[in-house]
Amino acid sequence: MRLIVAAVLLSGFAAAQADDVPPSPESGALSLDECIAWTILRHPRLAEAGFMIDESRGLAVQAGLYPNPRIDSGNPQTIGPQKTTVLTTGLTQEVVTAGKLRLDQAAATEASRQTEWNRVRTRFNVLTQVRQEFFTTLAAQRRQDVLGKLLALAEQSEKTGNNLYKAEQVSETDVLLLRVERRRAELALQTNEITVEMQKRQLAATIGVRDMKIDAVEGSLSVPVPDFESDQVVAQVLYSNPLVQMAHLDINRTQFLLRRAEVEPIPNLWVQGGFQYSYATDNAQGIIGVYLNIPLWNKNQGNIAAAEAAVCRANANRDVVQLELTKQLTDAMQRYRVSERAVKSLEEGILPDAMRTLELVQKAYARGQFDITRLLQTQRSVFEANLDYITALENRLSAAAEIAGLLQLEEFP
Repeated sequence: MRLIVAAVLLSGFAAAQADDVPPSPESGALSLDECIAWTILRHPRLAEAGFMIDESRGLAVQAGLYPNPRIDSGNPQTIGPQKTTVLTTGLTQEVVTAGKLRLDQAAATEASRQTEWNRVRTRFNVLTQVRQEFFTTLAAQRRQDVLGKLLALAEQSEKTGNNLYKAEQVSETDVLLLRVERRRAELALQTNEITVEMQKRQLAATIGVRDMKIDAVEGSLSVPVPDFESDQVVAQVLYSNPLVQMAHLDINRTQFLLRRAEVEPIPNLWVQGGFQYSYATDNAQGIIGVYLNIPLWNKNQGNIAAAEAAVCRANANRDVVQLELTKQLTDAMQRYRVSERAVKSLEEGILPDAMRTLELVQKAYARGQFDITRLLQTQRSVFEANLDYITALENRLSAAAEIAGLLQLEEFP
């Protein structure tokens, strides 16, 4: 049955094998694999996500660095007549207590790990968009092929009507109606030509190479896709999706920040060591000082309360993320199954029956057995069924691409 439908709609296709190096973007038909290769090579969002990782790693390193010492003995220099001059020099070092730097770095490291998962999320978001735009472009091309064949059917019907009119078997009304139907088919074909051209430009922009000239895309809308089992898919998405991983890391980060806020009242020490020489007494002496703040009124209460709320917020956000992913996945699975059912119904029944009906009605009309209304209704039914088939194939692949993105599938379809 699929072969019958393919004969009506689609020409034979041998899937192109992707090369290690993508083809020149200046010209040529592109396969899905080649589009993906160019996307990974050139898309600025992927580069941006990589730089975000480098930035966050630098911040994590900085968060754990110890404070620099400063030249400061805690005593001013006394400059005057020789016997009143007192010269002092020394160093002051802040001693960070209670593992504050370790906690700062731990929180920053979790933030850095979040950017790594964000790159994974960005990657599959971009790949999903490219896959969907590719299939949309491919569907537009296939519509062009189908509309051309449907126009040929309309022209044949119009020719038959003209012959019958010349033989005085039908009225001029029949000829005019068939002419209108043919012109409608021509308009649909011309309109779709514009759609195809604009869609190829849209695909180039989605790939990340906006000046890429795409002559055509090559592929099959009937390509098999993975057999998605809903329960297994949901479990895998809620476990491994980057958004879930980022939410878990945010919980860890806020917990580190809470602990950091709790130890903030433990005072750091400022340790001084220096040397002092007095000209009046010709005396040299060492200087040692230890200073600390007393957490009497400010015990970081406000920041601790805010950090506790942030931990609760991060836990709630994880649940929100899982709910949103479940909704998104459920919607995609629904669209996929509905489209899959539509494709099967059109392939196995509607299209073959519609084409056979049109064939019979055309022959009957040529013999004068049916009026023009029956022919036009049948012809439009065939037009709509063929276009519905391509739309169903497109929707099926688009939904499947979204599911594949949520599952982080590198190979698709």
